[in-house]
Amino acid sequence: MNKTWLRKAWPCGLATLACGTNLNAQDQAAPRVDPNIYPVLSITLTNVGPQTVSDSLIRAHMRVKEGDDYSLRMVDGDVQSLLKTGYFLNVQVTEVRQTEGVRLTYILLPKPKLTDIVFKGNKKYSGKRLLKTVTSKIGDPLDERKLFGDVQAIKQKYQKAGYQRTEVKYVPNVDDRTGRGSVTFEITESPKVIVTDVTFEGASAFKQKKLRHQIKTRRHWWLSFITGSGVLKEDQLEDDHDKLADFYRNAGYVDFEIKKVDQTFANPRHVKLNFVVTEGQQYKVGAVGFEGATLYKTNELSKDLKMNVGKTFTPKGLNKDLEIVEDKYGSKGYIDSKIVAKKSPNIQTGTMDLNYKIEEGQKAYIEKVEIRGNTKTKDRVIRRELSIFPGEIFDMTEVKRSKRRLEGLGYFNEQGGVEIAPEPTEVPDRRNLALTVDEKSTGRLSLGAGFSSVDSVIGFIELFEGNADIAKPPTFKGGGQKYRLKVAFGARRRDYEISFIEPWFMERKLRLSVDLYHRELNYVSLNQLYDERRTGARFGLERALGNENLIGGLSYTLENIGIVNVDKTRASQIIQDEEGNRLVSKVGASLAYDTRDSYLLPTKGQKSELLGEIAGGPLGAQTKYYKLEARTAWYFKGFDEGHVLELIGRTGVVEGYDHQKVHIFDRWFLGGLYNLRGYRYRGVGPRDVTNEPIGGNTYWFASAEYSIPIIERLRFATFYDIGMVYADAYDWNMKNFNDNIGIGFRLNLPIGPLRLDYGIPINPTRGVNDSHGRFQFGVGYFRDF
Repeated sequence: MNKTWLRKAWPCGLATLACGTNLNAQDQAAPRVDPNIYPVLSITLTNVGPQTVSDSLIRAHMRVKEGDDYSLRMVDGDVQSLLKTGYFLNVQVTEVRQTEGVRLTYILLPKPKLTDIVFKGNKKYSGKRLLKTVTSKIGDPLDERKLFGDVQAIKQKYQKAGYQRTEVKYVPNVDDRTGRGSVTFEITESPKVIVTDVTFEGASAFKQKKLRHQIKTRRHWWLSFITGSGVLKEDQLEDDHDKLADFYRNAGYVDFEIKKVDQTFANPRHVKLNFVVTEGQQYKVGAVGFEGATLYKTNELSKDLKMNVGKTFTPKGLNKDLEIVEDKYGSKGYIDSKIVAKKSPNIQTGTMDLNYKIEEGQKAYIEKVEIRGNTKTKDRVIRRELSIFPGEIFDMTEVKRSKRRLEGLGYFNEQGGVEIAPEPTEVPDRRNLALTVDEKSTGRLSLGAGFSSVDSVIGFIELFEGNADIAKPPTFKGGGQKYRLKVAFGARRRDYEISFIEPWFMERKLRLSVDLYHRELNYVSLNQLYDERRTGARFGLERALGNENLIGGLSYTLENIGIVNVDKTRASQIIQDEEGNRLVSKVGASLAYDTRDSYLLPTKGQKSELLGEIAGGPLGAQTKYYKLEARTAWYFKGFDEGHVLELIGRTGVVEGYDHQKVHIFDRWFLGGLYNLRGYRYRGVGPRDVTNEPIGGNTYWFASAEYSIPIIERLRFATFYDIGMVYADAYDWNMKNFNDNIGIGFRLNLPIGPLRLDYGIPINPTRGVNDSHGRFQFGVGYFRDF
């Protein structure tokens, strides 16, 4: 800062103080009534230098008023209050005592007003973006502490982007006459520092490659321009210390230390990183004991532990075992039990003895359930998800299960949205269950556009509410129901949909779904020979069958399906015979078993499903067929962290009855983004004389996909698909098939996950399928199930 202005102005303030002292010696006045009380006769405001703060604003931050009794404490409070505004460099108060009272003069040295902020030398970021980084704002006082913080914020922004050695300084320019000033941030951008190698000195328990995968700082590679990896970032390097230490300690090396990280620069733009570590020895679990347990025998407590004698000792495993013991006591209502594990390492034997000290406490029962924070969601909507009730044992296992159910509803915030805790009552063994929720917005209006290799370009508008109540006007919210209104339109399709879900139909755990729709599909014909129209309604009921993972369902669908706009100059007689509208009335049944750990990106578990439907007969309408299908998908953790193996198998059959054939809109098709990705949409299976796919009555399909993370939101996948469609029902000719290999990317964006695949046919049908590779693009990490 320009200090000249300060040096010139402040001596005037000192002169004012001297003058005030002289006046005090000369003034004469009538004696005061009480010689111990000095009233404030006057308050004068004196600015040292140009005035940049109004008198009214100054007085608004002062408690001392003319006529008040003089108080040194209140005057000191005024000084602190004025300094806290940030408008002043210094504030002093002089007093002139007279016989009848005190005259106060507030001497204020205001900070210059900031009128401009300039950035010089910035190429990576525009001045507009940097303005959002700094806390100093035009119109505020020019504050050096803020400017220092702004310098650090700008440097940190550059360092996070890999420009580690970027230098930043601020240069203020103050006009002494006007009390106004500007600041220039001078930035000297450094080049990015490329990480050419990462090594681990002193590491022998794990391979170097394994250790490199534990940290975020990676070696530069050919995809770094996409992933952003391979660049030195100091804050990321600090996080890597913790990640590497956590990895080792959770592999049993509890004495692991990182001595230092050497940075060797071949030149200013290239660095080699070397983590110098001391691994220590790997600890195994030695003796395991329990103290204070009367409810359980030692073997009852130890049999469920993950870390028993001889197992590798890890901090994560210890926390898990503590949770297991706590859950055993919590399931019996001993919610006040305390379990502490005492660790006793033996360096000579490389073992860690564990002794669990238990204070069991007293069994508790639930007095009542109190729900708080639900301003929108009805009490009954929350209570019906609970698996624990007043009068019962305060079972913490059921409390946790209830919490998971509530969190899965989607009505509450993800972080701290559902909190359940016991609260004491006047009865010693009774506790109230306090359930506090933090509601989030459950409605949205979406407008957007998309593209896929099937639908081409498509736009949509969607209104969705995830916590609706159709019987509660005018808000229609809080009943736990869901509805969606959607219109999608594009060159190759148009959709109009209304859907409604009641998860507790007739106040039972019975999910009712209603769907009304009209669809115009102009992409179903490979050679653009016809279009398809569907208008209908579907009603479904689903419920868990004894196990939350096992879901059974029944449905009824009534729809009008039309094959329209048939090109009779090119279409075969088979296609021409399909022209027209047909009414379909069908019932369906399903049984699904789902143990996946995530719906978006599963890493373990499976989903298997059996489906069946029958149309016509006693249901009426114009089509008669039955359809059976089996699907399964399994997910496994791969060879390294974040790797996922997906295995899929499907098969189905459809057959007409009462001498009716299966129409083209009810047959099976394969090919495209969601199954055989090396082939055109619907390009696998029987065709007519014009080479137009006509579908078949039997199909089978299998797939294996292995995906790995590249960066947080991007995954790379390799896959193999195989399958076939056959004309006749129950005809599984496994010798005749199409298959492909391929690679792809999975990108998780705020608008939703996207997938791009490139499939290459291996065994195409001669004269029907080409052997060229094919790009497939669409929405979703994994295929529709």
